Amino acid sequence: MRSLFVAAAAAVVYAMPAAVTPAVAQPAPVEAYAALPAIDGAAVSPDGSVLAYIRRSPEGDAVIAQARTGEVLVTIDVSDRAARSVFWASPDHVVISSTVNDKIPYTTQPGLYEQLDIVNVRTRRVARALRSADKAILTANFGPATVGTYRGRPVMYLRTYTVENNAFTYDVYRVDLDDGRGRLHQTGAEDTSAYLIRPDGEVVARTTYDSETGRWRLLAARGGNWSEIMSRRSLLDAPGMMGFGQSYDTVLISEDREDEGPVLAEFSLADGSEVMRHDNISLLGAVRDGRGLLVGLSRQGLTQSYSLFDENLQARWDMLQRGLPGRQLYLTDADDDLSVLLFRAEGSGEPGSIYLFDAERQSVNLIGREYPDLSPADVSQVSVIRYSAADGRELIGYLTTPNGREARNLPLVLLPHGGPAARDYTGFDYKAQALASRGYAVFQPQFRGSEGFGTDLLEAGYGEWGRKMQSDLSDGVRHLAEAGVVDPDRVCIVGSSYGGYAALAGMTLDKGVYRCAVAVSGVSDLTAFLGWERRHGGRARFNSGMRYWQRFMGVTSDNDPSLAERSPAQLASRIEGPVLLIHGRQDTVVPFEQSEIMERAMRNAGKDVALVALDGEDHHMSFPATRRRMLTETIKFLEEHNPPR
Repeated sequence: MRSLFVAAAAAVVYAMPAAVTPAVAQPAPVEAYAALPAIDGAAVSPDGSVLAYIRRSPEGDAVIAQARTGEVLVTIDVSDRAARSVFWASPDHVVISSTVNDKIPYTTQPGLYEQLDIVNVRTRRVARALRSADKAILTANFGPATVGTYRGRPVMYLRTYTVENNAFTYDVYRVDLDDGRGRLHQTGAEDTSAYLIRPDGEVVARTTYDSETGRWRLLAARGGNWSEIMSRRSLLDAPGMMGFGQSYDTVLISEDREDEGPVLAEFSLADGSEVMRHDNISLLGAVRDGRGLLVGLSRQGLTQSYSLFDENLQARWDMLQRGLPGRQLYLTDADDDLSVLLFRAEGSGEPGSIYLFDAERQSVNLIGREYPDLSPADVSQVSVIRYSAADGRELIGYLTTPNGREARNLPLVLLPHGGPAARDYTGFDYKAQALASRGYAVFQPQFRGSEGFGTDLLEAGYGEWGRKMQSDLSDGVRHLAEAGVVDPDRVCIVGSSYGGYAALAGMTLDKGVYRCAVAVSGVSDLTAFLGWERRHGGRARFNSGMRYWQRFMGVTSDNDPSLAERSPAQLASRIEGPVLLIHGRQDTVVPFEQSEIMERAMRNAGKDVALVALDGEDHHMSFPATRRRMLTETIKFLEEHNPPR
């Protein structure tokens, strides 16, 4: 680790290079953008003495536990799995969370399921969490882990499903950190949806949800029984229990009330009364200390911000932000007493780095750079663009422009996000940056239906799938063209997941705007997709996915005739330009058959189409080789059909 700045008296002295965006004579190779972060998921031990992180390299992926003195305590090869994150369960035990794409245990369905490996950094022993347990369990969907103790020994409390007689109950298992064995700690019920657990293992509250009636309840433990202290009704947007409040006597609840809108409040576990209201505008998440108690909130507007309740902690964070001007900082982890902070920084000329702040030493160390093969000159400028949709709704989008080129008459790649209830950010986006490095302006519109900009914009997308959600995209193109930033005759559209649907819809429902399209893992036939979701999404009464999709599509039936009218595969004869389809064969969110349906429809209509199948890849482009191929094929296609110069 290399010290970048130290404090002298009350001042912090930084030794950071200035952000620059010079002209790029030769862009970095596509592989540098497509690579998964070289360092990822960093976490600090509860006592602040040891770091753990995922390290990726051409030689393979590994999880490293390293003392802050520099001594490597243990290295675990994780090249055989998709390692997602690490977290500490005790000062001696780090947990590796990975996903496996296979048939989900105790079901007939394929899918991604979670695997937790517990590493003792002192003995170097590795144990698989819940490999053995008191009962048969479904490890596909762990709830959040609570780290704590049981009779003085460190343990981990895991929420998961118990399988008995073809029935499922959502239960709590107490996991031994050295052998991974799970012992049933708390039995739930079929409708149990969440638990509130203290570090000593006491289960103080749980929630239940009936997806047929929409009834949500908060129950508190009372002398071995459960007492209802709160009840709501909502078929899709049920309240969320976000953990303890600022003490073990309160619970933090986020909900959307018809009369008040989004509400975030702490409620008494004694009687369910509201004891404190927090600002819920653009809420992103909760900041907690080592006891699991609420110490602050994070919010995401155009940029992310933090409201930390302790004045000294807020002052530290503000100091760090001032010391790295022009960069967005993200608090990612901390020790138990919040004196050692891990944070990420990204921004202009900075694709992402991880730092450690030590309050006692008043120092910041660089832990590692996420994209070491990219220089500041390889990161293009991102700006916020405001524009109006055809119906007058005010929207924003993020415009990335290539370094060294005037923002005039540029070729454009429109890059709509997935979801659709998702959003883009001003930080480093590997696809947008890779395309900009090749000479394209890249626009990411935050169309109606996007989340993170208030409930009004989100709810404006209900029923607008393939309608105003789609025209919001082309309205952004027209705005940039009228401003002279882009050439309206050189526009293509690229998207993944819902963005893949939007790319195909751009060629069928919004003719004349785009000269080519790339759809990655995209939906092409809405009727077929809803039918697949109904078959694979579980029993109807638990299938919230169906309600989610139908809400945005504005239908109540899988066979609504309007679905065909908005399905690109049913409109293939309208397409006038080339289309590239890219899809992972192991995609369990949007099935591979959706791209096969589109390819077949276009070929039958005599249209220019190609399908790139990614063997072994899931919906999220989790593996370096296939992620690199996806980006390489996309850029090759764009350069052929929409040359950047």
